Amino acid sequence: MKKTFTTFLLVFVLATAVMIPIRHVFAKVGDSTIFETEERLLDEMTPIAVDEDSPFYEVFQSKDRVNFLLMGLNDNMTDTLMLASYDMVNQYINMISIPRDTFYFRDGYGNYAFSKINSIYHSEGIVPLAEAVSEILYGMPIHYYAIVEYADIRKVMDVIGGVEVEIPFYMKYIDTTRGKELYIDIPAGKQIIDSSNVIEFLRFRKTNPAFARQGYKSYEAGDIQRIKVQQDFVKAVIRECLKLGNLKDVAKVTLQNVESDLTFAMAGKLAIRAMNGLSSENVSAYTLPGRDKFMHELSFWVADEEQVAAMLKEIYSLEIETTTEGAVELPDGE
Repeated sequence: MKKTFTTFLLVFVLATAVMIPIRHVFAKVGDSTIFETEERLLDEMTPIAVDEDSPFYEVFQSKDRVNFLLMGLNDNMTDTLMLASYDMVNQYINMISIPRDTFYFRDGYGNYAFSKINSIYHSEGIVPLAEAVSEILYGMPIHYYAIVEYADIRKVMDVIGGVEVEIPFYMKYIDTTRGKELYIDIPAGKQIIDSSNVIEFLRFRKTNPAFARQGYKSYEAGDIQRIKVQQDFVKAVIRECLKLGNLKDVAKVTLQNVESDLTFAMAGKLAIRAMNGLSSENVSAYTLPGRDKFMHELSFWVADEEQVAAMLKEIYSLEIETTTEGAVELPDGE
């Protein structure tokens, strides 16, 4: 898996699918993958959509819908995590962001640091991470994954040329650690985010203590405010990527830099459907409902099972039993 802002990935995948000549798609073996990858979720996970007892069975049978797990890594840890669901009949995309500090119980891991969902990929890989997201979302089927690195986002922004984003406060941060140098200086208000500042924009979480004393701010409520700002950024990127003039170049960058298990058969299907009416206006963004919890000197985001069920009901119009069998339940005494 690579690192980066998961948000770009659905755009990458769709743009690539649209730009692959249809004759080329159907000349390939249907289940061959477009991108180089050693792992495929469909080989490791039976999509719950084929299980008639799953609450998602009817939704994924009656509507042509496919789910992508979109991921971004930083130092081999999941920095951004999102489930994107594309309804190909109604031409609608729902995105559910999973905060990086989301609590997820893991058998055999005594250190609480390993109970953050963003640690799973580093220690176990893509399939266990996908299984964890599926479990937190009550058995949500995940069909494909995609990953891209921060450095590759610069390349995409070079193609797009930048997008306008409302920056909620002055982002100021300096890290002089050898080999990890980072300098962030982005004023508040409407700013153009392009290849020169996109990595800094995506990586910012909090300011330095010295800057805080000068009045500079950090994101409130952990990653929740950060996710909202990034979701707005994603929508702006989607609008630019779906412009016909950008698709070819974006697809080229995608093929070179994205890791995914998307197949040629699905790419062909996505291409046909996306060209028949996908609009950047038909994108809804959600964040995993929950609350902040400080445990063992670590900050966690604990999912609220009832609110998660309510969110899924809103998206998929179905009733869900509020139990994840302990995946997000806190240990006794917490």
